[in-house]
Amino acid sequence: PNSSAIHTLNNHAGCQHRAGPLHPGEDQMTQASTKPYIPDEFHVRDLYHPDVMANPYPYYAHLRDLPIQFGLEDYPPGTIPGLDKPYPAWVVLKHADVQEVCRRADVFSSRDIMQEESEAPTLMLVNHDDPRHAELRKIAQMAFSPKRVMSDVAPWMETTVEAQLDMVGGGTVDFMQDLAPNLPALVMTKLIGTPEEDYVLLRRWANAFMVTSDFTLAERQQCNIELWNYYQSAVDQRYADIETGKPVPDDLMSAFIQTESNGSRLTREEVVRFCLTLVVAGAETTGYLLGNLIDVLADDPEMYATLRTDRSLVRAFIEESLRRDGPVQRLHRVCTQDYELGGAQIREGDWVAIFHASANRDPAVFERPDEFILKRPNMIKQATFGHGIHHCMGAGIARNEAAQMINSLLNRYSRLESAGERVRQRGGLLNYGLETCPVNLVV
Repeated sequence: PNSSAIHTLNNHAGCQHRAGPLHPGEDQMTQASTKPYIPDEFHVRDLYHPDVMANPYPYYAHLRDLPIQFGLEDYPPGTIPGLDKPYPAWVVLKHADVQEVCRRADVFSSRDIMQEESEAPTLMLVNHDDPRHAELRKIAQMAFSPKRVMSDVAPWMETTVEAQLDMVGGGTVDFMQDLAPNLPALVMTKLIGTPEEDYVLLRRWANAFMVTSDFTLAERQQCNIELWNYYQSAVDQRYADIETGKPVPDDLMSAFIQTESNGSRLTREEVVRFCLTLVVAGAETTGYLLGNLIDVLADDPEMYATLRTDRSLVRAFIEESLRRDGPVQRLHRVCTQDYELGGAQIREGDWVAIFHASANRDPAVFERPDEFILKRPNMIKQATFGHGIHHCMGAGIARNEAAQMINSLLNRYSRLESAGERVRQRGGLLNYGLETCPVNLVV
């Protein structure tokens, strides 16, 4: 990578600095205090550099108005750097182009050939195309009933968040170490139906699978094996309980096994893969979402005071964070036929990396895209949870986790203050999130 293009990020660490008062209904603007020097020769292959991962947005802005470039070598979830060989990909950064790829699922396949060639298990829905994708999504929608994943979980989630806050109490805590990763992993144990105390295992396995945190090659391999074996064993036991007539809980694991749509059911292996998909997609990513929310509040005490006064703004606050600081950066597609996209001639078999995070800061769609505007009028256009047939089914769950955490903090603490340097993760390009987040919780 061009070291001259990225060296100044060491001093910036990807953090945004807020300024200016906030009053109910008033826009709150946030801007990066510094921008790195980026030479004209900066190329998409340089995106896979730790300093860029810590703060990729200036680089997206630099590349967005240039012709679509080819050459990023990045790793899909489950693959292992140092063992698997990444395919070079076109990098799609404009909002309109990202949306076009998402809409044209007939042209841009979600099948992950690299993942299939690796030792990693492929993911359900994420890596399927129609017509099988439509069949699987219908079964998943039936399993994801509002009662099962929303109303039944809400009281438990409130109690769980309160218990987590009881453990940390007040004073200085590292939000990313002590709180953010716990709730999403605990929610997965509840929804899927595995022992709550295993949430620490789920956290580690999800981190390794998502190729974000730093792991050795051997550690990633071992985590992938443990993750698969864990859910295979749990699913086998659930099948055995159902077959012998033993009462089973009304959780997602049972629903995946028992749900039928037009005579179609999931295979046993597909049930295992669905459980695994929920964990790796939900546990780590939502943890980074929670950390990014706290990053905003730690920099802007008046934002915290405003939300504490008017709880109706909490959802808008979450939505703007999802847009500006959404954890998921990109997903891969494979072109199934020659296709022209944004002036680029993409050939059949080419890999395409669609950057939802760049689309969320495209000035052609979002006015002052780097600023945090609490009640942004066109928020519906944010792309964090995807678009088209692959829109994230867990979006509502993630939003509810975020709302519960923020409201519980607002209930308990009069202020939330920065307590030191916040450092962003630099281990992978898939997620944008904090590694450390020291804050002072003032009762």
